[in-house]
Amino acid sequence: MSPINPATVFVLNEQASLQSAGDGAVILLADSGQLYTCNETTEAFLKNVDGVRSFAEIVTLFVEEFEIDAATAERDLGVLSNDLVAEGILDRR
Repeated sequence: MSPINPATVFVLNEQASLQSAGDGAVILLADSGQLYTCNETTEAFLKNVDGVRSFAEIVTLFVEEFEIDAATAERDLGVLSNDLVAEGILDRR
């Protein structure tokens, strides 16, 4: 896993769409037809990815909202971010 620079800004890939679905969400990649389901944590992360907020700002929001420590949030969201980039769901700006 490559570390995420705190200043990194993510954006949803232009081929990806996110739709809430009960206890999580569904992500569709239009170009491949690939469909992903995600849990509430991933959905909350993706809803904060707006092409403006930095990774550090999103981590801060998670620390406040979910009452977890910053190191855990940074580590877990870093892994998640790398996975979403690898799957073509997120792009780095």
